[in-house]
Amino acid sequence: MIGPSDSAETIGRQRQRLIPCVTKETCGASGISAGMVNMAPGAMSKAHYHAHSEIIVVCVRGTAVTLIGPELTPHFHGPGEFIYIPEGVIHVAVNLDEAEDLVAVEMRTDPLFNDDVVLAPEHDVDVPDVVARLRRRHPIGS
Repeated sequence: MIGPSDSAETIGRQRQRLIPCVTKETCGASGISAGMVNMAPGAMSKAHYHAHSEIIVVCVRGTAVTLIGPELTPHFHGPGEFIYIPEGVIHVAVNLDEAEDLVAVEMRTDPLFNDDVVLAPEHDVDVPDVVARLRRRHPIGS
């Protein structure tokens, strides 16, 4: 059994606080990994994709929106809800709540957990405007 306290937190290239739990390194996994993602209030990742990995994200605490694809289409998810992101698809994780942390569990088909992240900075330019619009339309705690 491996828990978040058994692994060190790291900051991924996509600017997310990650705690890799089940990986090739921690237990010899060869085709899958899992870990925790913690996002500070109001935080957002950099636009990125995973070159060779499919991802499943389960929101544990907080209110998230994942902006998916080159159009940054918003997909909202909260506690107990899953979201699937195919390999090679651009996405941005956003903690919509500006007062509370967001906690999620991610499962990836990358046994190293964060090895195949590719940044897509050409999409970062539009993210602040998209997020500001979403926060106006979907205020948290109102």
